[in-house]
Amino acid sequence: MSDSTGFTILTAARILDGSGAPPLEDAAVLVEGSAISAIGRRDEIRAPDGATATTHDYGNATILPGLVDGHTHLVGIGDGTRGDDAAAQGDDLLLLRAGAHARVILHSGVTTIRENGSMRGVAFSVREAIRRGIIEGPRMVVAGRAVTITGGHLHYFGGEADGVVGVRQAVRQLLKEGADFIKIMSSGGSTRTSHPYRPAFTPEELGAMVDEAHRADRLTAAHSVPNAAIEACLDAGVDMIIHATMSDPDGTYRYRPDLANRIASAGAWVNPTMHDLRGWIRHFEDERVAGRPISPADAALDANLRQTYDEKVDCVRRLHQAGVRLMAGSDSAWGRFPAGHGWLEMDALTDAGLSRAEAIVAGTSASAESIGVGEIAGRLAVGRSADILVVPGDPISDLRVLGRPQAVYQAGRRLHLARGVDA
Repeated sequence: MSDSTGFTILTAARILDGSGAPPLEDAAVLVEGSAISAIGRRDEIRAPDGATATTHDYGNATILPGLVDGHTHLVGIGDGTRGDDAAAQGDDLLLLRAGAHARVILHSGVTTIRENGSMRGVAFSVREAIRRGIIEGPRMVVAGRAVTITGGHLHYFGGEADGVVGVRQAVRQLLKEGADFIKIMSSGGSTRTSHPYRPAFTPEELGAMVDEAHRADRLTAAHSVPNAAIEACLDAGVDMIIHATMSDPDGTYRYRPDLANRIASAGAWVNPTMHDLRGWIRHFEDERVAGRPISPADAALDANLRQTYDEKVDCVRRLHQAGVRLMAGSDSAWGRFPAGHGWLEMDALTDAGLSRAEAIVAGTSASAESIGVGEIAGRLAVGRSADILVVPGDPISDLRVLGRPQAVYQAGRRLHLARGVDA
């Protein structure tokens, strides 16, 4: 790293501050130490009288806030390996993988993440290792273990709890260990012993977890696939609905306008997780282009995923039109979504009708606000930490440039980007 002290001036063709405001053209950012000291047009920004500054001119580039990925699983692999099988590798390997993924994610331009569930104490250890400077990684908002019913989704991470007393105890234990928020598995998922289209917890259990978290001023986020689980989460006061697939108990997609209106009225956030489906579809496309045979089972899976993605696009489009607050959380490195490519979730949101400018907000200030760090992350503003991403060209014209970071600054320090990440 470099540029850790004194003044640094970054100049580029434009700045997007993360708020959704129009870009500031021919712009500059003045960084003093770890914080942003001034933002303005290039000819307006200079170091204070008597001070010198190191200047980096990035030419026809865009300066943005460091991205905020509100849904990661650092212990995932991202190559299609099921969570059950990844967990079977044990804590030691998962800890090493999580540390490696934290660095990859940071070097991709994501300077803040919310870690949505990992093996036992792994996420707490990674967060502490970053704080101590042992490894590089983003600012971390950590759940620890997701709270799930016995045999429920992600049960293998160690977060099983049952009954009102049991779930209250589980939440209190997580808070004791340093959890920043509480992740609740309100329905099943990809875990072999769970049922993705059925609610998991009783209304009383859900209410107890939300009450316990809110009493400690912690937010809650719930994995909720079917409509029944989404409705139960709204009844309990959950702060964020994850996936929100809007399905019946048999898995049939059924968009419910009344439920969408309830989500919007409650001010709850929705994290749609779209590219986790699209990543699988693109995998099968790549296999066909490469001439590799697709088994009948994979062909059937591909067809099902394409239908499911079309349904998800319809659902998210209608949620957006209903005024539901959407944020970008990648769910990487789960399924076929490798760590370090979180911007693809922002891109997927445009499939559902969000403009590229709206998608950028979803992956910066909106994501930061939704995970409780809106005052410190997701926007470029005077006095904030200088967490900055520089990308070539203009992402409002082409979001793909978000995947080619030209420079990444963390608290004013320029990272030496890893091979394969540099533009």
